[in-house]
Amino acid sequence: MVLKRYISFVFVTVFVVSLMMPQISAKARAVEFSDVSKDQPYASAVSQLTERKIIGGYPDGTFKPEASITRGQAAAIIAKLLNLDTKIVKNPKFKDVSPKTGNYGAIATVVEKGIFRGYADGRFGPHDQITRAQMSSILIKAFKFNTLTYMQSTPFKDIDRLSSHQESVYTLYKLGIAFGTSETTFSPNKPITRGEAAIFITKAEKVRSETIEYYAKDFGWSNFGYVVYSNPYEPEQNEEQVVQILQNKKASSHIQIVPIKEGTQKLGLSGRLKNDSNTLESKKYYVSVTKENERFTIHFDETKDVLPTNVRLNVEKDPIKNVTLSTMDGTVIEESAKFKTCKEYLGFNQICLLLNNPGEYIATVEYANNTKIRYGVKATEKPAHFYLDTYSIVENPVVTLDLSKYEGDFSEYKMDEKTANIVNITREGNSNKFSIEGLSEGYVFVDFPKSRKEILGLRIQVYNIGSILNVRVEPYTYSEQFY
Repeated sequence: MVLKRYISFVFVTVFVVSLMMPQISAKARAVEFSDVSKDQPYASAVSQLTERKIIGGYPDGTFKPEASITRGQAAAIIAKLLNLDTKIVKNPKFKDVSPKTGNYGAIATVVEKGIFRGYADGRFGPHDQITRAQMSSILIKAFKFNTLTYMQSTPFKDIDRLSSHQESVYTLYKLGIAFGTSETTFSPNKPITRGEAAIFITKAEKVRSETIEYYAKDFGWSNFGYVVYSNPYEPEQNEEQVVQILQNKKASSHIQIVPIKEGTQKLGLSGRLKNDSNTLESKKYYVSVTKENERFTIHFDETKDVLPTNVRLNVEKDPIKNVTLSTMDGTVIEESAKFKTCKEYLGFNQICLLLNNPGEYIATVEYANNTKIRYGVKATEKPAHFYLDTYSIVENPVVTLDLSKYEGDFSEYKMDEKTANIVNITREGNSNKFSIEGLSEGYVFVDFPKSRKEILGLRIQVYNIGSILNVRVEPYTYSEQFY
């Protein structure tokens, strides 16, 4: 699909969605209340909503921004916000709601739309105060936001054990809509104030109007996968997000892309063909977010770029004199390859070597003492990824193992005949010394039939990149047989 054509479809979709929601006036006429000063954080939101008659003030000329909101009042606000029909409605059949109940039509329509729910005991609680967490879930449903999986990446300590509203609170926070009552608390069970509700509502409406929807069917796919970059161990792959991706948990064929700040980031999309689930397709974009008149706009530039990527080599702590990079047939690519010390990962001492193209290579590390160690290096291009998938192994084709320090009879050993092509095992005479030579990649289990003591066998893993082999041997102990 041509990118421009698809983006046109996306913006048409957003335009249609925006027609379903009341438009936010960029410069709403100021509505003045005696208890709302212009320097209050909720002043603009209050002005917008009262100008549009979504929420009203009191006869005495006050707004009462610190007053709480009931569930019935919240239902009325949402019904007006979404321009829902409150006249022709279906009776929600709550114990405490009848056609004579205030805001009956609004309650009935928001319940029918699935935006509100009643209590397990059959009540709606129209006069109950609505909490900050409940309002978060209501706005998620009202504006049909997909939700993020909670990852504990918020400063709020009081939502870690929150149950039903946790993902709603987390999503609105990550989208810049919801805010806490302090630097470390969200106060999910505290009744939301009229001022706070005004801010939540206007921000949610604005963010939703800027959101772009992607549907897998428009690519000819049956589902979506996506790739963004946030890796603190790889600086070039650790970029700030300028858009937040919200994937529908029930239907992976739908995602929402929400702008959260100005800038550019990379985004990869992939999916299985709708009529051929064995075929995976992908697209890559540079996504740019710009801001004009206080509104975000998203731009997409499709690309085929595969960017230079670091591969990590586990090295000794001794000073390194030189690193040579060559192909598997010995052709030198870089006589003195540039490298740098990597950010520590899993406790290993590592250097990072930059690879420009996919393939298999040999990296030779020469230390100041003239010792040379070879590494097998592999780089693979992955669908929807801007960076190569890289890994390395140190050349170690033969392992010598002395089991003399263990109790047991190691005079006999056996392994599955199907794995005989993976390793060649040689015992030195009648000793407990074994030489294990790697032949090909794979996993081998060696059993010592006569040993019922400390060591019962060996686990052997052989890794292979081109002509480079790495053999790793781990004794299998008596205690492990019970796990």
